[in-house]
Amino acid sequence: MINIDIILLQIFNGIQFGVLMALLATGLSLIFGMLGIINFAHGSLYMLGAYLVWSFIRLLNFQGSFWLSLLITFPLMGIFGLIIERVFLRRMYREPAVYQILITFGLLLVIQQSVALIYGTMPLSMNVSSLFAGEINLGVLRYPSYRFFTIILGLTLIFGIWIFIERSSLGAIIRASAEDSETTKTLGINTNRVYAWTFCLGSALAGLAGGLHVPLVGGLQVYIGSEILLVCFIVVVIGGMGSIPGALIGGIILGVVRSLSSIFWPPISEFVMYVTMGIILLVRPQGLLGKGIK
Repeated sequence: MINIDIILLQIFNGIQFGVLMALLATGLSLIFGMLGIINFAHGSLYMLGAYLVWSFIRLLNFQGSFWLSLLITFPLMGIFGLIIERVFLRRMYREPAVYQILITFGLLLVIQQSVALIYGTMPLSMNVSSLFAGEINLGVLRYPSYRFFTIILGLTLIFGIWIFIERSSLGAIIRASAEDSETTKTLGINTNRVYAWTFCLGSALAGLAGGLHVPLVGGLQVYIGSEILLVCFIVVVIGGMGSIPGALIGGIILGVVRSLSSIFWPPISEFVMYVTMGIILLVRPQGLLGKGIK
């Protein structure tokens, strides 16, 4: 017998999963909206960020090291993103999309296999920080503190990035470069630098999402990046390519539908994600908040 407490719990779990996927998809949306590149390496950046957090936890080895590890991993993943953009992607902006897909997919495989060589392919345990090991009383139910924290942190970061893009002067430069890079160049703006910092931010968000999410699935594996990439693409497609609010709405819809369907028949939860995407695209081919691809 399914009671209201189980349904509420699954709704909150769906929101939590959706917010983290939206955080990951926000980086992917930024990269596509700004650079016009569908980044297949995004999943491997998520995976690499999780492994870096795991490594720093073991290296620092004190209470609270999880949070310090997240703080260290965020800029490191951004720097790694800068290197990828400068070495591999900058020369690809004017190339056909098939070349961009091939090089980012190749990067996914290289990063994945490099991590496998260093850490091995056996799952590594990564537990929730002891600071958030308990539960919080939300009135309608008691909910795991760490899951609730990831909801709040994810929403804060997504909202902050959206405000930055839409309201700041640097955000205006990013939007202008995305709309018309040639005109932006004539105004004396270095668009290559704008592209590089955008990819840097997207990569840092991917690594952070990986570090936050992996403790919830109980183990760290080399292939989690490939598995989560598909979910991330579905979130971006549902929300609309290049839309940050769309990524958040798409992530929450997908997460809640996935969690609720698992109550009735767990094996169907993955299938329901594709059905949800298909229904939304039938109604709005450009996604919920997308403007379409020119």
